[in-house]
Amino acid sequence: MKTLVQKNGRNSTYFEIKEDGVFVKNNFTKELHEYKVHFEDIYDDETVFRKSKDWVLLAIAISAVFNSILLTIVINESYKLSTSSGMIVFVLAMIPSLIITALCNNEFKVASSKSLAAAKPIIFSYFKKEMEEVDSFIAEIRKCKRDYYLKEYYKVDNLIPIPTQIARIHWLYESKYISESDAQFIIDELETKRIIKGQ
Repeated sequence: MKTLVQKNGRNSTYFEIKEDGVFVKNNFTKELHEYKVHFEDIYDDETVFRKSKDWVLLAIAISAVFNSILLTIVINESYKLSTSSGMIVFVLAMIPSLIITALCNNEFKVASSKSLAAAKPIIFSYFKKEMEEVDSFIAEIRKCKRDYYLKEYYKVDNLIPIPTQIARIHWLYESKYISESDAQFIIDELETKRIIKGQ
């Protein structure tokens, strides 16, 4: 799986694994963000973020609405207001409760996301139905990252100094991209080349 598309209402996010990194396209309601994160800028750390509804704030918002309605009833009954005056009082009483509800709107939403540590954000929606798909896509990113590093560094290059190449092989081994026998094989090749060249 080289691509992953996630939709959340009118927003969508598109991820594609390229040869040298991950392309991310966030399509929000009125915005479009596109960027590429190179494999060198993607780290191994993962973070899972979950947010549930804040029931206390929900209760406060509902209480504010009912208090506004009760206040309207009390004022209408106490002052024997006409229908049009009663509506004006109702609207004025509802304004604070609507403001409270609007301010707490974000707290009423449930969120679940998983992000890869990187120079630019790679954030996946991570609800229960998406977990398996996201985890397999992250595993594919790691596999492609490994393949990219092997293609770039696991070779004998005539233009790069041998000590630099040996340091790269050690880094590949320490990062667990290659086994000890693979590392020893290419280091032996580099040492043989160094001896033949007389360095």
